[in-house]
Amino acid sequence: MKTLITTLFISIAVCGSLYAHAGKETFVLEEVARIHTELFEGKTGTIDTKKLVELLKADADRKKDTSAFKQALPFAEQLGKATNEVQKRELFYRLSSELESIVGHHDQSGVSVFYCPMLKKKWIAKGKEIRNPYLANMKNCGQIVND
Repeated sequence: MKTLITTLFISIAVCGSLYAHAGKETFVLEEVARIHTELFEGKTGTIDTKKLVELLKADADRKKDTSAFKQALPFAEQLGKATNEVQKRELFYRLSSELESIVGHHDQSGVSVFYCPMLKKKWIAKGKEIRNPYLANMKNCGQIVND
């Protein structure tokens, strides 16, 4: 019984420390992935970027990433106000470009960076499946650049 309790305690401690390591970069990239899904699925109207804007306004866990946050912030703010689909996709491209450098370093978001050779644009999305948010008629066009 003591062994079981000890094992359980260690498992909880390890899981807790893994979750604690999920820093601000992870939360930012999870929000970007959520926005990607909305664009890919063709959600109309404005996109809620309030949480992302709030996260980007805070300093990142690493100084280099704080710079990326500051560069991405205006695009996140504009994206939250955009209603035009073309404008939303362009702002998402710019947002993804600014945050590309933080993918895979210390984040645990499970996102990858993808590239559309037709438009020569990158995007950030969850997983490894190609889901191009830019071309409605070519949703599978692209490749993984960084995962």
